[in-house]
Amino acid sequence: MRRCGHQALGIRRALYTTNQTITKTFQPTDEQKVRGLILNHALTKVNQLGWTPAAIEQAATDLNYPPTTVLAYNGMPLIKHFMFDALNKTSIDQLHEFDTPIDRIRCLCRVRLRQTQPYIRHWHDAFLQMMEPKYELAAASWFFTLATRMWEMSGDQSLQIDWDRKRAVLADVYVATELYMCEDTSADFGDTWKYLDEAIEHMEDNARGMNRAPDLRLCDVGNEPASGGHSSE
Repeated sequence: MRRCGHQALGIRRALYTTNQTITKTFQPTDEQKVRGLILNHALTKVNQLGWTPAAIEQAATDLNYPPTTVLAYNGMPLIKHFMFDALNKTSIDQLHEFDTPIDRIRCLCRVRLRQTQPYIRHWHDAFLQMMEPKYELAAASWFFTLATRMWEMSGDQSLQIDWDRKRAVLADVYVATELYMCEDTSADFGDTWKYLDEAIEHMEDNARGMNRAPDLRLCDVGNEPASGGHSSE
């Protein structure tokens, strides 16, 4: 099994140096709408062609646009499109049914992970592209924005210093779990959900009694879970 710890560590470093996110609100132009249509369709090509320019070109051809309508020298335009689309879909109408913010966080993490699930066998390749030096900070900001959205939706009311730390730690937990999911062979990713539950419990325990970010074993994401189904070579 490939060990993903170095990818998690790289994203982790970037997460702790990303201090702010920028949200832009705009009305898409016709060109942007076409781009969105092509990239949406390209997601259906990922399991066949991967996170590649070929997936984007094939999608454009399928929709009767020139293959170069969306210029791509790698898979990053498609990866970025997926990340923002998944962010917008990370919500739950029944969040009020959960008793605590941490229960809402756990549920939101599951919702977001389920969006990656259809592409999980190729998601490790997406991480490798996001970890390239020129994309690493941008990718970290995407995960940081995801964590921000989750804490906001959970109803957390932390002070600013604690708020910034909690966003970074949650992004750290999410990245580690997603990388773990890449290697999970258990039924319906059961070991991934156990890993997530343990990581969030660890995060909560440390938040109660420590003033530093918890050690969530991110340098060795390939550790075996308590139960079977996730093999290691």
